[in-house]
Amino acid sequence: MKPVLPFKLQAIKVQIYPSPDQIVYIAKLLGSSRFTYNKTLEFKKKVYNETGKFPSWSDCGKHFTELRASEEFSWLREVHTHPVKQSLIDLERAFSNFLDKENKSEFPVFKSKHDKESCRFPYTAISGVSGNRLTLIRQLGNMHFKCSKHDEIALNRYQNKIRSATLEKTKSGKYFLGILLDKPLRKKLPKIDKIIGVDIGIKEFVVTSDDERFANIKTIRANEKKLKRLQRKMDRKQKASKNKEKARLKLARFNEKLKNKKENYLHSISNKLLNDNQVIVFETLNIKGMMANHHLAKSIGELSAFRFKAICSYKALWYKRDIINIDRFFPSSRLCELCKAKNDDLTLSDRTWVCQSCGVEHDRDL
Repeated sequence: MKPVLPFKLQAIKVQIYPSPDQIVYIAKLLGSSRFTYNKTLEFKKKVYNETGKFPSWSDCGKHFTELRASEEFSWLREVHTHPVKQSLIDLERAFSNFLDKENKSEFPVFKSKHDKESCRFPYTAISGVSGNRLTLIRQLGNMHFKCSKHDEIALNRYQNKIRSATLEKTKSGKYFLGILLDKPLRKKLPKIDKIIGVDIGIKEFVVTSDDERFANIKTIRANEKKLKRLQRKMDRKQKASKNKEKARLKLARFNEKLKNKKENYLHSISNKLLNDNQVIVFETLNIKGMMANHHLAKSIGELSAFRFKAICSYKALWYKRDIINIDRFFPSSRLCELCKAKNDDLTLSDRTWVCQSCGVEHDRDL
């Protein structure tokens, strides 16, 4: 008898290739979702200014119904209501995070059509998958998609366990669908008795307590001249011209390429650490405080430390690994590992130091 594999919510991201008519419909859908989000946020702020209280979820629902029924915004009735209503849920979640003191989230802001656009389909608005074709609603039916063969098989096999799908249009004009589904974990990592400490830094991206080092690839810094050149070319084009749009797409595609390169690198490091270790111990970095240092802000911004830890965290849940975050103020770089003496004179420029008590030389990252 085969063992029952545990199911976990996992997202599979596929690139979709809609037809010209479907592209027009997607544009309407994304615009309607953004408009509904912004109008509801405006309604919430207006009610708060008048009464001192934010309107309830049901009040926002009634406001959306009134918008959709009005002649002024009759075009809202041209698109499927389920994905548009999800923008109300997204706004409600954003407000909940803002009001939750532990989250420390910012107040929700209006969405812009110049940013990455997206809308979410609940499971009730997803018809199914057949081979390398998928159907959401009637207007978005039989769309060709591409992903790995492993993910394509999983989508076909577990399509009845799809929970939602997020449609996204990137700045480079590509369309992606992030499909959330319950699927069993095929990769079972054996339990091992190994604990490792991880230091994230600017000089070297990751240094482990086994003295294994992963370079900081600096995708933006290494391509800064080309990015500036592409930006200048776009700025020089006439506003709203076809040449301006071509230059914008060229810049967006190059930025996307750099982002994908960094994302692939983060996944490769996380896989290596999780495969070889049962417990991974991270330091807790004050990213916001570090960004305040204008000498380091650019380097820290492209480090992607928060994203790397997030990848390690969700994969650790999948593979039954443990992640430990030590206290932010624990002086790990200043402590001698042998005699536990603390070096209070250590500065950021000091990469190595000698313990005054026992005379041992230390690499601060190690």
